[in-house]
Amino acid sequence: MNSEAARPGWKHGRRLKLIVILMVALLSYYAARHTVDFPIYHAMARAMLAGNGPLYGPNSGVGWPLVYRYPPLFLLLFVPFALLPLKLGAVIWTALKFVALYYLARALLARLQLSSPIGVQFLALIPAVPYLALEFHYGNAQFFIFAMVAAALLCMQKRPIQAALILALGISLKVWPLFFLPYLMARRYRHVVALTLAFTVGLTLIPVGYWGWHGNAALLRQWATQEYGIAATGGEADIHGFPSQSLHSVMMRYLVSLDYSKLYDPNYPKFNLTAVNPHTVELLWAILAASAYAALLLFAWRGRESEELTLHGLAFCGLVLLQPFTKNTDLVVLLWPITVGVAALHGDKMLQRWARGALYIAMSLMVLKPFLPTSAMHRILQVLGADFWETCLLGAGLIGRCVKRCGEGRSPKGTSGSSFRAGTIPGVN
Repeated sequence: MNSEAARPGWKHGRRLKLIVILMVALLSYYAARHTVDFPIYHAMARAMLAGNGPLYGPNSGVGWPLVYRYPPLFLLLFVPFALLPLKLGAVIWTALKFVALYYLARALLARLQLSSPIGVQFLALIPAVPYLALEFHYGNAQFFIFAMVAAALLCMQKRPIQAALILALGISLKVWPLFFLPYLMARRYRHVVALTLAFTVGLTLIPVGYWGWHGNAALLRQWATQEYGIAATGGEADIHGFPSQSLHSVMMRYLVSLDYSKLYDPNYPKFNLTAVNPHTVELLWAILAASAYAALLLFAWRGRESEELTLHGLAFCGLVLLQPFTKNTDLVVLLWPITVGVAALHGDKMLQRWARGALYIAMSLMVLKPFLPTSAMHRILQVLGADFWETCLLGAGLIGRCVKRCGEGRSPKGTSGSSFRAGTIPGVN
């Protein structure tokens, strides 16, 4: 009798799983159509296997500026996709992102004690949907790198060795996770940082088995030279196809007269309030960015264990704002701070009114912005740095929560941030 009673529920669960699988397959196929970045990875991995064509420089990828921008290790890991037809590989690549998103969201929501009700879980993801949809459509590797960093942060306290290995893999594939190492030092995860650096060196040397010592060293030099040259432009119009959303780029658009004629879409309006020497703006940005990063490290050092996830969210906001160039696909990292912000609005009755207002405004703008009726309006918002200002408001809301909690006290000096206090869960209480 018990087995018969349980059978309808079992069938219902099986149908639900089948529907989810079909939805993921359809969404993966739709997102993989006309993908932008995946064909670059596919072409370069096949060129590597065939032993022809440069891997770096203006003639790599599918032509400047759509060049290959990852270290040699990425190509070796990408080989299974390169062996598949382009369209099939793109669909599987996107489907794996949906799988990673499911497990990441489930783990983060559980840590934030948002495992129920289902409506709150859904609301926690809605503001991030535009960023996820754009990144999945582009076929970039950014979401996978973000998922690695997020997974490392989630398991850092209980599984520090695995966390260090995952974080090292992210650093070995893309440089930006290095942003978190000083932050983790401030959070007193010194042993994790040391292991991460050691693992990073080891992972970077894996391609030696394919190219040899000299070949791998030459490719790393080519990659570093290319990336330094791109970074030296500050991510402005002569290299990239759309207005960046970082502090540096917003300052450049507001204070310097830029030439938008080299963008893929030259119809972006100019919005410079004045015409300051670009070198002066660079110096001012460097001072502001260094000061903001120092403030982030101070928050990390003073923060309580119970605010660990909020501080991680603030760090992701800092990454978006302080790196020299923030592409539209880079904004997918806001999934973490958005989820933390929704958890704070839902469960923190003591959240200050101004912080609550900042979070509401930021997330409302994120949800409503894609519904603007004309492309001209979207161009204006990109030039004005709408995503930059939304991230500022999101970060301000998280800061408001941290300031409130810091006033209640912090971990004793010298206490390791990697140890649990009995009976506490590092989430949103």
